[in-house]
Amino acid sequence: MLIAIFPILIDTVLGLKSTDPEMLAMARVNQATRARVLWKIRFPNALPSIFAGMKVGVSFALVGTIVGEFVAGGSGLGHVILVAQGSFDTPTVFVALALLCVLGVLSFKLIELLERRWLKWHASQLSPH
Repeated sequence: MLIAIFPILIDTVLGLKSTDPEMLAMARVNQATRARVLWKIRFPNALPSIFAGMKVGVSFALVGTIVGEFVAGGSGLGHVILVAQGSFDTPTVFVALALLCVLGVLSFKLIELLERRWLKWHASQLSPH
């Protein structure tokens, strides 16, 4: 989790800070509360950045999990890779690596699916006519 949180956090802060100043000025003129500005303007504006951070973070999380299993794991794919590598069982190493690839792609695709569902309004999701 620690390795994945930083890209998500950095992209979230960047997204929250990149809100159009004219939108914020309009909210101030309409006397919107800080919570309302965050929820109705800043957060929706930050969603594309949050999803970008999540895509990077899920990849880092997978790598971090395997490294953790290399160092201190007694089970899992990282442990399987170490044991198979130590006994020169190359096919098992490649199967474990293929499973890791599948897990990475599925995790990434799940985030893309959520992004498409939650960001139907964003320019990145609109299909050109």
